[in-house]
Amino acid sequence: MESNNVRQTLEDFVRQEFLLDRPNMILTDEYPLIQEGVIDSLGIFVIISFIDDTFGVKIGPDDVVLDHFENINAMVELVEQKRA
Repeated sequence: MESNNVRQTLEDFVRQEFLLDRPNMILTDEYPLIQEGVIDSLGIFVIISFIDDTFGVKIGPDDVVLDHFENINAMVELVEQKRA
């Protein structure tokens, strides 16, 4: 899966799981998801499970840092790093 597809898949998932109450929100690749309260610690584990299942990569305990889930770009980077 190309990074544009990874990006779109992650964006769609974040919208579906965390932004149902804000359907018109503009979600950029740099939008600070944690800082703005879109995702919290539980949300990070929901995203990790989604990444594991969808992209076939294993997110280990050392990867569970806020920087990896701060925005869409960071999550795309994490997926690409794990696939390399």
